[in-house]
Formats: sequence, structure tokens, C-alpha cells
Amino acid sequence: MKNLILVFVLLFSFMVKAQSPEKDRSRQSNKEMHDKIKTLAIAYINKELNLSSEEAEKFWPLYNEVKDERDRLEKEKRKLINKLEGEFDSMTEKQAISYVDQMVQLDQKIGATNLDYNHNEIIQVIGAKRFLKLKKAELDFRRKMIREYKERRRNK
Repeated sequence: MKNLILVFVLLFSFMVKAQSPEKDRSRQSNKEMHDKIKTLAIAYINKELNLSSEEAEKFWPLYNEVKDERDRLEKEKRKLINKLEGEFDSMTEKQAISYVDQMVQLDQKIGATNLDYNHNEIIQVIGAKRFLKLKKAELDFRRKMIREYKERRRNK
């Protein structure tokens, strides 16, 4: 009986060990895909805005700062939602109000990190006309990525 238990423990530990690298590969693959999409977006926006090297030096740090802050807040919101899901059935009304307040605050912060609210600095670098082109380029790129995603899913 002890040998049987030992065999099960060993098999289980090997199965867990064997699955770990796959999770790491999956995370790495997701990160690689995210980086690839980000690189494609940068290239697309650069092409659409036709930035000079001097403009690009000033523009990209501003743009990335806004996007990074927005991503950080979105991640914080997802964590809050995951926490809320785990506690939903047992939470009190007072706790629910606290979650609502936190969610509203995060949504307000996310809205405040939108390029539209930080447009003055960017307009000083690229001008108002190209700022409008930037907004259109972002929307067009998002649409293009969604179309390609749907097309790939259809072809699988």
C-alpha cells in the first residue's frame, strides 16, 4: 500500500512538473504576441503620422507614458474584478459599496489617462491635425487587428 501511494505521489509530481513549462511557454507566447502587436502598432502609427526623428523622440515617450498608465490601471481593475468574483456570494452590502466606489475611481482614472485628456502635450509635438490622424490610426489599427483575428479564427 505504501508503494502504491508513493507511485501516485511520484506520478502526480511528474505531471505537475511536466505542465509547468507549458504554462511558462504559454505566458511567454502571450508576452511575445503582445510585444509583436505593440511593435506593429508603433510601425503603423509612425507610418500614418509620418513622424520625423526629432518628433518621434518627443512623441513616443509621451504616448507610451499614457498607454502604460492606462494598462496599469486596467490590470488593477481586472485584479479587483477577480477579487470581487471570489467574494461575491459572501459579501455584505457595505463591502459591495466599497467595491463600487473602488471600481468608479478606477474607471475615472482610466478615463483620465485617455489620450484625449492628455492631448495638449502631444499636440505641441505633432500638431492638432496629426493628433486627429493619430486617433484615426489607432482606430484603424484596432479594426485591422480584429479583422485579422476573425479571419484566422475562420480559417482554423
